Amino acid sequence: MRHLSLLATALLFCATVANAQNVNDAVEIESAGSWYPGKVLKLEGDKFFVSYDGWSESFNEWVTKERLRTGKTGTAPATPAALTKFKVGDRVEVEYGMAPAPATIVYVGENKYEVEFDYKPWGKKFYTEKEIKKL
Repeated sequence: MRHLSLLATALLFCATVANAQNVNDAVEIESAGSWYPGKVLKLEGDKFFVSYDGWSESFNEWVTKERLRTGKTGTAPATPAALTKFKVGDRVEVEYGMAPAPATIVYVGENKYEVEFDYKPWGKKFYTEKEIKKL
């Protein structure tokens, strides 16, 4: 009986992954242990270029089939509001290299924030909440 259960689970997993093989397919993408809705933009061999629903193109990435499953209909996309410690416009300090640097929050994403450094040549970079201090 246990073998039958394992076989059924394996077949279900394979069927779920197999359905996510076409451009524009709705999928769920695993990132940092959570699943997020998105879609397949490109295919190259065994890699899938995906976009996350409701997120900027900067989050698009190449993933393997192990990080994909068939998208669920009727699920709401994850929202940036999940992070509440900082908001767009907040003045913060982050490490750039090994030195603290002043910056401003310009984008709030799932599990990360994009900051723009006061020193403009450094541009923008993503940080987690743990890496940021409020000024």
